[in-house]
Amino acid sequence: MPLKIAVVGCRGFGQVHLNALSKLRDKYGLEVYVFSRTEEYARDCYRKYSANGYFTRYSDVLRSDVDIVDLVVSHDAHMPMSIAALEAGKHVMLEKPIARTVEEAMNVINVAKSNGKKFMVLENHYFDPSVWKARELMRQLGRVSMIIVRKLQYNSPGGWRRIRELMGGGALIDGGIHYVDTLLNLGGDYTEVKSVCAHGFAGLEGEDISASIFRFRSGAVGVLLYSWSSPGGDRAPAFEIYGEHGFITEDPGSRVPGKPYGDLLMSIDGKQDEVVIEKVNTVEREIELFIQSVLNNTDVPMPPEIALRDLKAVLDAYKSCGELSMGFQPV
Repeated sequence: MPLKIAVVGCRGFGQVHLNALSKLRDKYGLEVYVFSRTEEYARDCYRKYSANGYFTRYSDVLRSDVDIVDLVVSHDAHMPMSIAALEAGKHVMLEKPIARTVEEAMNVINVAKSNGKKFMVLENHYFDPSVWKARELMRQLGRVSMIIVRKLQYNSPGGWRRIRELMGGGALIDGGIHYVDTLLNLGGDYTEVKSVCAHGFAGLEGEDISASIFRFRSGAVGVLLYSWSSPGGDRAPAFEIYGEHGFITEDPGSRVPGKPYGDLLMSIDGKQDEVVIEKVNTVEREIELFIQSVLNNTDVPMPPEIALRDLKAVLDAYKSCGELSMGFQPV
């Protein structure tokens, strides 16, 4: 029997998922279905991606025989729609973040475990080999003093992303959580975080600028800069690592579409080197590895506890800058 996947939310980033599934479809013999509450959008996605069928009611998705539900929906819907799918016997892929609060996240994790279903948050930056190669090379730096991760851009989204209650915050919990994931994968556990949040001109109820300083257990300092009000800021390296013997930086000039980070530039004791990284589409990779975990009944490649870790860091940053004021407080 073919593995059946329903992409719930076929506009916006849902189409990135559908493009990835289009490339994996023949390899795994997939049947792909699409969902939109608007009939016109559902039919458009059905035609554009040559889907096997479409839905306009989520209840019909849950009653269907699809095996995997791929949720690309607003943050406020992450918990209820994930739980409904898991309780209906579906495996669930969920676009980041895992939820708006720790309580919501734990509810989903616990339901997945109690129903014996696969559940994974799709955090594509976790699957970028540039990060893991940099982490491997860090040992050559000796004692690491500072890690800087940044994403500065202009983004003025519409719809639910402008509403703090639906987002659970602002830009940091949405796009910024990608870079939180990278910072924690490089730096490890932290003991405290201090942040400043501000409103620029992206038009959000939540913050669109944040600057956070993490103190890692290793003694290193982490700096996270994230903004949707910084046009042209994406020309800087996405991450930099400094230590006793030199530095490692991401090379923004070597980035390719579908992969967040480029190659690595490093200097160890004065010796310069360039480390070329495998060019992969990270969305395709995360979805393919999840599909393999379902087919082979193995653990998901990114445990949901990693997504929970990332969410806790975002909430700690928000707590520090006092940005959560709609009742979404860290647990």
